[in-house]
Amino acid sequence: MCWTSTLLAIPALSVLAFEFFSATRADARVRAAAEQAEDMRLEYLSANHARLRFRFPFHNSGSQQGLIIDCSAGLQPVGLRYCDLRPVVKINHADSPRTDGYWEAVIVKPGKKLSAEVEILLTAQDIRKAVEALGEFKVDVSFKYYCRTPMKYRRQTFNLNIKNFKEIPFEGMPAVSIEPPKKAVAPDAPAVPVSTPLLMPGDNIIETVKKYIDGVAKPGDIVALAESPVAIMQGRLAYCEDIKPRYLACRLNKFFDMNSSLSSVYSLEMAFREVGTARILYGMFRGLLGKLIGKKGEFYRVTGRMVAAIDDCTGTLPPFDKHVVLAPAYPLQVCQAIKQATGLDVTIVDANDLGKVDVLAITDETRKDEVVEALKPNPQGNAGEMTPIVVIRDRRAPVKVSDTPGFKPAED
Repeated sequence: MCWTSTLLAIPALSVLAFEFFSATRADARVRAAAEQAEDMRLEYLSANHARLRFRFPFHNSGSQQGLIIDCSAGLQPVGLRYCDLRPVVKINHADSPRTDGYWEAVIVKPGKKLSAEVEILLTAQDIRKAVEALGEFKVDVSFKYYCRTPMKYRRQTFNLNIKNFKEIPFEGMPAVSIEPPKKAVAPDAPAVPVSTPLLMPGDNIIETVKKYIDGVAKPGDIVALAESPVAIMQGRLAYCEDIKPRYLACRLNKFFDMNSSLSSVYSLEMAFREVGTARILYGMFRGLLGKLIGKKGEFYRVTGRMVAAIDDCTGTLPPFDKHVVLAPAYPLQVCQAIKQATGLDVTIVDANDLGKVDVLAITDETRKDEVVEALKPNPQGNAGEMTPIVVIRDRRAPVKVSDTPGFKPAED
């Protein structure tokens, strides 16, 4: 009986210790600081239209970064009170607004603030009279974010008074582009980024490559594809709130650094689905042992590329910035199929602005160094440039007939 009790006590105590560690692990704490609302402006766009704007910060007072996945704003109370004004309410990142009002998923670092701007467009026959009649009004800001734990949902009410809005002259709507500037490419550049429209799940990878390299690629060039767009076209992504993380994902994610994708319960859950529970648990065990002896990277050596390549939310351009994106499936087979269709060598890569180039697959292993060298400046970019294809120029020296094995010059 004593031995039985001891054997049962060991796992029970282990679970309790695990739960205690999980409960005490730091997390993000993001709030909309309504008391810091500022820069309140009123513009009359025409005789029938007005625009109210104000700014406020999201403040992360936690010790871990928080990912604000979505955010919306609206006049309160919802109902008929403001229907005569036909209000249109938008909220945006104050420092990088989009013309379409789309809220891009964004990271708020621990102890930092993110400035947001609310814009309220009003329409009425006598707009000045209608605005003055607003008096005190309320705006609700609803947002959701996560960090070490699953999604949190928050709502903050802003109590405002039209008297606090300063009227400013309307100088026309600013021309704000939602696309980042393209990188300038010299005609003799070793790598030429190729622009495409937004690539979507279900797009044919081979036909897409053939279409957009036409007139750009030459015989001997290498076609380099970014891994995330390939995975997206294969449909290997999941919207974060559609992912239901298991118990282990909600606990083991706390062992990863906050900058790792696997610190997210959603990304770690997808890792479990990719390679299985046993492999993740063994990888965790090897990883902990590796830390004790000063050997890094053991977890990913065990779990492999399919786990290391997982991108958490904010890792991909909109509208996939709210999705977990997996590694491409069968990357070598994809490269071989494209080479068969185009006659060019093909590679799938993961490159970043730090000069790191990870070659997932390539049709000619002897040209791997060419790919790494050409992509170190990251011509594809990591800011939504929409250049998922890069044509790497053939820089090899032309083969001379005299260098051919067995060649003998003709005798006179």
